Amino acid sequence: MRKRSLKVCSSQHVDRLSNLPNHIIQHILSFLDAKDAVQTSVLAKGWRNLWTSVHVLHLNSNSFLRLGRFKKFVVAVLNKLNHNSTAGTFIFSYQGRIDDYLKKRVIYFATAHGIDHLVLDMGCKRPPVSQELLNCQTLKTIKLKNATFTTSFGFSKLTTLHLKHCLFSLVSNCFDFSDCLPNLSSLSLLGCDFTRFQVLKISGPQLLNVTIRSMWYSYGGLSKGCKVEISAPKLTFFSYRESHVVDFSVINLPSLQHADVDVFLSYEEERRDTQCLLKFFQGLYNVQSATLSFNTIQALNGVPGLELQQSPFSRLPLKPTHPSDCPFEIPVKVAKYLRIGSPTPDMSSRQRNLLNDFTSRAPFCYTLLFQM
Repeated sequence: MRKRSLKVCSSQHVDRLSNLPNHIIQHILSFLDAKDAVQTSVLAKGWRNLWTSVHVLHLNSNSFLRLGRFKKFVVAVLNKLNHNSTAGTFIFSYQGRIDDYLKKRVIYFATAHGIDHLVLDMGCKRPPVSQELLNCQTLKTIKLKNATFTTSFGFSKLTTLHLKHCLFSLVSNCFDFSDCLPNLSSLSLLGCDFTRFQVLKISGPQLLNVTIRSMWYSYGGLSKGCKVEISAPKLTFFSYRESHVVDFSVINLPSLQHADVDVFLSYEEERRDTQCLLKFFQGLYNVQSATLSFNTIQALNGVPGLELQQSPFSRLPLKPTHPSDCPFEIPVKVAKYLRIGSPTPDMSSRQRNLLNDFTSRAPFCYTLLFQM
């Protein structure tokens, strides 16, 4: 009995993780922050350099109590990986004001080692993006936060661009994404500053998805009177949320499948906004499904004569959803606009049945989903 118990005890201490193939261990380490990945080098002799072959390099200042120690750690890691990095994804997040030396080291590593996917949070002061990064031809995905663009970029292979709290300070009256991103398929603009421009063009022959958050006139969004043009023949998904109604002077989305809209009117320009809102919805005439938020319904309710306007959603069946404990009542004129299109005094019995069915099934909801 004693020998048997010793045998069982010893089997419980088998190092199964170290017996895994190296590429499996490297894949596991790719999910760790760089600080944790480097610390695995002390586990055993065979682990000493495994972290240098990770596919995802993640450097985060939140892993350190002091920024000075984080800077030394970053420099040491990048020096170690300078000649033998296998990382395809580089994630760098810095909380504070980044100095020029550290920024240069990070950008050099990203551009010199053929990184495909780059995620950068440049700190609280939105430093300018270096020309080396703007001219990088290997990047396929960029997620950039808290940065300033002083010149245009030329990412010829870029397919995904995600920008958050970025400032565009180019000397120009117009900015067109298609001029510098010919292969872009996915674009996200979250709280970005385009106040330098009079015209903002969101276009591209390969664009499939566009997401816009927190866009409004003044307050660091758009200059007053700025016109927005969105034209993409292949675009299938368009999300415009948490934003003011702005002047979309051109909307050309012939392949649009779904639109997600959450807008609100500004107090200063409510009359102008109502006109822009109707023009915005008219531009979505090809949409196959749409989700409208509480704010959007409230904005529509502020449009004079709304029930006499043509709706792009009148041909789409309605599916009310209830994801919130605070449902709202749908105003009658908004219901008519959304379901009947352009009603007349001699409304047909079919149209009346549609409206009655709509108001009886969904008098209260939080969002409205229209879908073919």
